[in-house]
Amino acid sequence: MGMTIRPLAREDCEAIRESLVDCQAFSPEEIKMALEMIEAGLAGGLAGDYPLFLTECDGRACGYVCIGRTPLTRSTWHLYWICVHPRAQGRGLGQALQRHVEEFIRSRGGERIVVETSGRPDYQRARRFYQRAGYRALGRIPDYYKLNDDCVFYCKVL
Repeated sequence: MGMTIRPLAREDCEAIRESLVDCQAFSPEEIKMALEMIEAGLAGGLAGDYPLFLTECDGRACGYVCIGRTPLTRSTWHLYWICVHPRAQGRGLGQALQRHVEEFIRSRGGERIVVETSGRPDYQRARRFYQRAGYRALGRIPDYYKLNDDCVFYCKVL
């Protein structure tokens, strides 16, 4: 498998939209928000508010990640979105993207990454991914997103 991680470009947007839809983890509202953050990230580039990275497998877009500095903090970043297309899941692409953003964040003086995700049962796989990547669950807000949809906070110190 030939895998490459590079900054996301405008021509990747349709493939990323397809990944967000096909993974069936995100609601239409979440997909809309992810695409809006991609637009904002593309406008600012890697130095902007939302640096974006894409992973390609054999020349085809397979997933992406969106990160950003946490406002009013000295060295905290948020991992806002990470998504790998279902056809490419289970091949280590999410882990590779995760390692890439950790190095990117470290190179900019970042010391920790925060992730917020759903506590719903269908998000168990995502929560396991973060735990395996070294994140610690540090809090839970009941009914945060909607009734019976808690927000679980994770943090990783780099």
